[in-house]
Amino acid sequence: MGIRILIADDHAIVRAGIRALLQLHPDFEVVGEAADGYEAILQARRLQPDVVLMDLAMPGMDGLAATHEIRRVAPQTRVLVLSQHENREYVLPALRAGAAGYVLKRAPDDTLIRAIRAVYAGETYVDPRLADLLVEEVRRSGEGPVDPLDTLTEREREILVLLAQGKSYQEIAQTLFISVKTVDFHRTNLMRKLGLKNRTELVQFAIRRGLI
Repeated sequence: MGIRILIADDHAIVRAGIRALLQLHPDFEVVGEAADGYEAILQARRLQPDVVLMDLAMPGMDGLAATHEIRRVAPQTRVLVLSQHENREYVLPALRAGAAGYVLKRAPDDTLIRAIRAVYAGETYVDPRLADLLVEEVRRSGEGPVDPLDTLTEREREILVLLAQGKSYQEIAQTLFISVKTVDFHRTNLMRKLGLKNRTELVQFAIRRGLI
């Protein structure tokens, strides 16, 4: 039995390229593809793959939310993020959401192959180009408490600002081209991360931090 892999990316040409690369290795078997976070969760639940290659920036439900949910519905599945984003607002939340690894799309082919085998073996793999970022995070964590605002993803920050501006879920969904369900998912996460209980506290927080 090879390593059973699910590819989650909203670009069909990218999925095709990854599939072609993986098929060069006899120990890999691509068992499915997904074009957004919702589909990735459904496929992961149905197929129970060994590894999910997860893009982060996808329409509907993004890869971060999908990673968190896949860890719940398919706990044996390892999620390996494959993303173009290399800033802390993406890398750290992905690892906190349960991703077993993080590889940049600009990495050489052999880096991705090595990462897949590593996470399948139960290890954690982070692209070497991100080493400085992780070292800096360790240093920051040793200096004192982390600013909760820094724990939010870019999408959660967007929703925070729009909610503080008085936008409805429907208006936010239309503005960001996502579903109302996804808006509510991100709202729940950001309220939890910020320790807020209601919209009034959210507005007050946004004003204090100069977000509106």
